[in-house]
Parts: sequence; structure tokens; C-alpha cells
Amino acid sequence: MKRELVLLGLALLASAALAGSGPDPERVRAVTDWLPDVPAGLGPACSDRSAWEDVRVGQRLKAVVREAANLVKKDLPPWSDGLYLDYSLSGMRPPGERMMNDRKARLYPLVVAECLEFRGRFLPAIEEVLTGLASQQTWTWPAHDRTLRNFRDRHYDVDLFAADTAHDLAHALYLLGDRIDGDVRRRVLDALEARVFHPMRQSFAGKSKDNGWLKAQHNWNAVCLKGVVAAALAVLPERTERALFATAAEHYIRNYLAGFPEDGYSPEGPGYWNYGFSHFVEMREVLMQATAGRLDLFADPKVGPVARYGTRIEMAPGNIAAFSDASPRTRIDGFTLAYSNEVLGLGLSLRLADQPLPLRPAGNSAPLPLASILLFARPDAYRGEVGLPDRPDPLRSYFEWTGVLVTRPAPESGSTLAASIKGGGNGNHNHDDIGSFTVALGDEQPVGDVGRPAYTRKTFGPERYAIRAINSYGHPVPVVAGRLQKEASRIRVKVLRTRFEPQGDEILLDLAPAYALPLLRLLTRSLHHEREGGGRVSIEDRFEYTSPQSFETALTTLGEWQVQPEGSLLLWQKNERLRVRILASAEPELSAERIEEEGLAFTRIAIRLRGQHLEGWVRMVMYAEPASPAR
Repeated sequence: MKRELVLLGLALLASAALAGSGPDPERVRAVTDWLPDVPAGLGPACSDRSAWEDVRVGQRLKAVVREAANLVKKDLPPWSDGLYLDYSLSGMRPPGERMMNDRKARLYPLVVAECLEFRGRFLPAIEEVLTGLASQQTWTWPAHDRTLRNFRDRHYDVDLFAADTAHDLAHALYLLGDRIDGDVRRRVLDALEARVFHPMRQSFAGKSKDNGWLKAQHNWNAVCLKGVVAAALAVLPERTERALFATAAEHYIRNYLAGFPEDGYSPEGPGYWNYGFSHFVEMREVLMQATAGRLDLFADPKVGPVARYGTRIEMAPGNIAAFSDASPRTRIDGFTLAYSNEVLGLGLSLRLADQPLPLRPAGNSAPLPLASILLFARPDAYRGEVGLPDRPDPLRSYFEWTGVLVTRPAPESGSTLAASIKGGGNGNHNHDDIGSFTVALGDEQPVGDVGRPAYTRKTFGPERYAIRAINSYGHPVPVVAGRLQKEASRIRVKVLRTRFEPQGDEILLDLAPAYALPLLRLLTRSLHHEREGGGRVSIEDRFEYTSPQSFETALTTLGEWQVQPEGSLLLWQKNERLRVRILASAEPELSAERIEEEGLAFTRIAIRLRGQHLEGWVRMVMYAEPASPAR
């Protein structure tokens, strides 16, 4: 019955949430009755000595305590107006972000070490950090404060870093309780009220146009909601106040889930699945603990496919195509997979108890409450009827809505050749990459999508698509009659055919919608993966024009390459070697360009048909050395 009531509540709220209206007062009253009389954060407070003195907790925290012992010997890094304002002058994000994160990152190891020892050794340093964060000009990243109204005017809105800062601060107050000096505690609570709680109440009530991420269908929604809601549940004294924030989480998170198609594919790419869905998972745990299991975000049937994306997108363990704003070095987040596995039964061997605790946390994170989840959470206790009866196919993952195929070698075949190809459409972090692909050999990617450049002011401004790693020129896709692709976020490519068999997979995509070109009659791209022997991947483009035009396709690589005597290409990064034979309807000519732009360096190898043509084709056949070539 409890599960049915949760599902009914989610369904009733879904349409209103997507329309952007505020939390339902009736729902707020209902949730109020589920909350404890006093605020609480995640897991046991530091005063619960039986929990924190558990020998297993001490073992997992050894490295963090050593880090804290080093930090107490150092002063809190100073706040710098100059570094904060550097983005306004140069457009570069790292200087100001590093300065802000260096200050916040100290809180986590110091608090955890104090909870473990409980002797007061770390309290002066903790209070120094709390006071410093509460008094600094803003918690908002410089790139998200372009008009400097947070910095100069104290007109606060909540961004990614502000939300995580709020959660870290509130959780520190919860864990340490009255061991924190009363004046320090009041300063932190006043800062939380001014910078997070008051602005969010205004947004919930429709009195402010700030915090537009409440209606966003991307990672900001989950990340910011988790931070502000968890902070409120940890420190706000009134139950009705906490219920407002808990209900807002349930209400607005529907927008985040609406950004995923039914098959669970992440349009923002694997890196932002890690980021957004990890915060969604944390918020699920926050709400479950606060309501004794009554408010379960995992009850939405859409969550299961989204959770499975993390393993389905891998070509091999730890090897993922860098579609959208991702890096080829992207790895699926172990915490997110382990938590989802324990709740949803994904059939993995991962457990929270085996996941390492962060040591030097990244900028966009709240490591202190995450540590409480890793140390103490028992998500399987709330598993109930939630679960996934099916298991992923080891040979392939096909995301039908977006036309994305991940095709792998047969288990125990000895082959390590795998590939990914994407059809249409991206989300908030769009690249013009319709038809982009990556070929994997083991844990390497000798050819394929090179991923995202470094973030600068240009990355998210009007010049975004002038960056070659973001427009289609820097992707392994055709240039048609001299024309690049349109903005891919507006395109859904048609999948013309698929064939999935034990011996091989094939997908045929219609790429013509990606090019604003009336003279283009036909443009298709196929990927064919043969599993026999060492394996072979073929990419074939076919085109037809209304009048003779040029045609070019490309390979992109972050590694090395050379032309072999017989005309094939050899590409490599470290240990693996990939041979590429190029076949075409007319004589192809090769030219290579080294592109270094926005912090990313890669090589684009153009494959251009000589002359102009009404129709034609280019086929790239790829296989690991020393496999025999295709006939």
C-alpha cells in the first residue's frame, strides 16, 4: 500500500511539476507528518559513538584522517576578489573555481576526522572554515555570476556550487551539533538563509524568476535540488519549512527525469549522467531517511532505465565513447552504480561498502554528506518492490529513441574490438555530432569522438559552435558539399535498419536531416560489427545529390597515426594498434590537420573524394593488428 500511495502522489504531481507551478500546499501538509520533530542530516551524528567508533568506519577513514592532520597545520586559503573576477576579464574558469574549491574542500576531511576521534583536535580548524565560508562574498561560481550581482550586490541565486556548499555546511552543523561555537553556528545559519533558503522560497512561490533550473530538464535540476533540499532538512527547525523543501524535491525533480527518453539514454552524455544522476541518487537517500521510507524517488518507473544507462553505455569496463560534453577518460561513477545496484537489483557485484571515500573532492560536489552515505547508508532496507527483472545484453546496448548502438565482442572470444555510434539529438551539452562514432580496443580508443574542450566563456556563449571540437568539423562525420551539420539538439535522426545477431550487429542511419541542404537527396551511414575472428568494424557513408558536389568524411583521433605503404592507416594510443582500410566509389585523398583549441588537441584526418559527384560511397574497415584485412 505504501508504494501505491507514493506512485499515486508522484503521478498527481507530474503534470504540475512539468508546467512549473509550485509545490501543492496539501502535499506539503501530508509530508509534514512524515518528518521528525527536529532536523537531521544523513546517517548518525558524531555524538553517536557506537556508530563512529565501529572499527570498519575507522579503517575506511584512515587516509582521510591523515589528510585532516596535514590540513590543521595550514591556514585556510584566502578569498581573492581578483581570482573571482578573473573570469569576467579573461573568460577562464579555473582560477576562481580553484580558489573557491580549495576553501570548501577542507571542511570534509576535518569534520570526518573530528567525528572519528571526537577529542576536539580539529574543531578550531573546522570553525575557521565555517566562518570563512559563511563570510565570503558568494558561493556562486564566477561563470554563473556574469553580471556579478551575487558578488557585488548580494542578490543571491543558487547555482551548482552554492547548492553543494549549502549541503556541506548544513551537514557539518548536523554532525557536530553543539560542539560548534554558538556564534559560528548562527553565522552559518544566517548565510544559509540569505543565500539559499530565502531565494528558494521566493522561487517556489513564483515571486522570483531566479533559479530557472527548477524547470530545467538537465543536470542542474538534480544537482541544485539535492543541495538545497538536503540542507533544509538538516538544519531548518520548523517541520512545515522542511516539508516545503522535501515536497519541492519530489515536485521539481520530475523535470530532470523528463530529460531522459523512455530507454534511459542520457542526452547530455556519460559525464553528465555521472554528475546529475549521482545527485539524484543522493537526494533519494536524503528523502528516504527523512521520511522513514515514505517518499521514494526511485518509485518512478523511469528511474530503472536511467540507472541502467551507466553500464549499458560502456563498450568495455571503463571505456565509454565521449559523446556530448564528455571526455574519453570518463568513467562511470562507482557510488551511483553501487547504490542503484543495491536498490534496483542491477545484477552487479558493486556494493556501497566497497566504494572508496573521496580524499580530495572535486569542485562540484558535497563530499561530507556523501561520506555519511558511503559509511552508513543501507539502501537495500528501502528496496521494497522496486527492481528490474531483466539484465543487460553482454553483446550490445541499443538505445532506440536516440539511435545509439554500443556493440561489443562476444565474451571469452579473445577479441577486444568494440564500437559506439550515435544517431540524433543531444541535451543541454550539445555537440553537432550526428553519426559520430568511437572504436575501442580494450581500454583504449585509437579513433573516434574526441570529446569536449576545456570550458571557457566561449563554451557556453554565442561562439559555442565556432569551436571545432563542438561543431561537426571536429567529429568523425561527413562534410557534405562543403556544409557542416546543423545544431544536433534540434534533430532526431531516423534509424532505417538494425540487425542484431550473435555473429554481428548492424545499424543504418539517415543522416540527411543533419544538413540544411536541399540538393542532398540521400545521406546514410551504417556501422557493421563482425565478431568472428579478431573482429571488424566497418563504417560506410552513401550519398546522392541533385547536382555534382564534393564529399568528405573524416576520422578523428587523440592518438598517433601514420599511412602504411599499401595505403591503409595505422592508429594507436599506447599498446593497441588499429588498422583502417579505406574503400570508395572514387579515388580518395587524405589530408591531416592538427587542431589545438580551447585546451583540446587532436588530429582530424579528412577523407575526400577527388572531383565532384552525383552519388558515391566511402567505407572505412577497421580491425586490430594483426587481424587479416577485409576482402
